[in-house]
Amino acid sequence: MKERKVNGIPIQEIWARLGAEFPECDVKNHPSTRQYYVPVEKIEERLNSVVGMENWNFVVGEPQICRFGQSGHESCIVSGRLVLYDDDRVPIVRSTCGGSDIVYPKESDRPTFVANAVDSAVQDVFKRCAKRFGIAKKEKDANHSAGDARNEQEKLWKAYVLEPFRALPKGGVKAKISVEDKACELIIWNREWEELHGRYEKQFSIGSKINEISFYGVEKKYRGQMQLEFVRLATGTQNRQGAA
Repeated sequence: MKERKVNGIPIQEIWARLGAEFPECDVKNHPSTRQYYVPVEKIEERLNSVVGMENWNFVVGEPQICRFGQSGHESCIVSGRLVLYDDDRVPIVRSTCGGSDIVYPKESDRPTFVANAVDSAVQDVFKRCAKRFGIAKKEKDANHSAGDARNEQEKLWKAYVLEPFRALPKGGVKAKISVEDKACELIIWNREWEELHGRYEKQFSIGSKINEISFYGVEKKYRGQMQLEFVRLATGTQNRQGAA
């Protein structure tokens, strides 16, 4: 029987190479979910290097908007299939679906960043299909290790808030602030934002504005600019609310 090959490589070796663990520098930690993940571009690089650029294809269906629950929560759902071609151009297919939440500003019926929601859903289904080929299948739960690393970098900040909170496309919010006489962005990821909103609804809502906030946060760099990631409110401090 003829040995099946892809890109001139025996099929069993293809599976081993596709499923090889990614180097640590290629694995990222999602700031909201605390999960480790491999970015889409690294998965594409793996496919190109192992299978060959001309020997794989990714096809997605038309995006669908689905509503869930009594509140009508909306998500963008996309189906897709990742196809590898062996040296006889016989396809090997893995298919599934993926999704992403659609963000609505508070008290508005017009969604924001719809294109981002569709793009996130497409990336989600691509990674899910890739996992079915064994690529980046062993993503680790980073809840504890990421939390320890964040605690080591935490610093107490007192900030003057310069604008109302604005929604981020993948959940959470951002606002421009001033700290230590420098302007930067404050990022509050989805889990921390939901906790704040649950406890202090009027102060921490999309479109609301507070004058000052004291919090523990982690300093980051984003596109060469300083950015602060919120971790938790400072206890025993008063966060003053301004006009919405």
